[in-house]
Amino acid sequence: MLATLAFNAGRPVGIGTLIDNIWGDEPPAKADETVATHVRAVRRILSQAGGDRQMIRNHRPRAYELRVDPSWVDYHRFRAGIVSAARQGDNAEALVAYERAFDLWRGEPLAGITGDWADGRRHALRTEHLDALCALLELRLKLGEYAIVATQARQLVHDYATERVLSLAMRGLAHAGYRALIPDLLTQARERMWQIAKVRPGPEIEALARRLATGGVPVTVEQPAATSTPVAGVHMTATHNGMVWQSAGDQIITEG
Repeated sequence: MLATLAFNAGRPVGIGTLIDNIWGDEPPAKADETVATHVRAVRRILSQAGGDRQMIRNHRPRAYELRVDPSWVDYHRFRAGIVSAARQGDNAEALVAYERAFDLWRGEPLAGITGDWADGRRHALRTEHLDALCALLELRLKLGEYAIVATQARQLVHDYATERVLSLAMRGLAHAGYRALIPDLLTQARERMWQIAKVRPGPEIEALARRLATGGVPVTVEQPAATSTPVAGVHMTATHNGMVWQSAGDQIITEG
């Protein structure tokens, strides 16, 4: 309940959405009453944490609102920071803005929360995080931080093995002077992509690998537009690989 309200900080959330997010397709017989009980519990927890019970407001007849500024929620601050960094252009200030935003991303999203809504939201958050990290690595390439890109992106190839990540890793290696490592990296990526999603790198990424490995001028493969607003170090492990290949569409968490 608190997670749903926090994602919608400052906006009413219908009780039907709360019921769906908490219990999915199997709500209890008196779900409305149980939601009210949960609201009282969350109010008590907020109060014990130094907040105010009135932070959760009733919107009659059937909605609740977490009455805080969205900037109080790390996710909203993270998202705003990434948007701000992207708008600053290709410069050192943007790099600092990205890193400041990534400092807010600690550990597993929605840790300890179970259920279909939480699982779907986690998938979307991980993909948003990966999109943002790739944007940061693209910036590092433009700023000449080739060795950093090569190191971080090669780790990402193991953890995620997407064409976008592979392109970044290969370009980082090429610019840093390690072209000889590109064929082995491509082989590893083929294996990981097949293991994760039963797909192979496309012809464009294969052509890019050959070009970079043989000393051609590094080029950028056009990537599909991100499905969500870019949102680093990477805290996730290879156990999350399959989720990157799933649809990351956001969940509808408000009514009306």
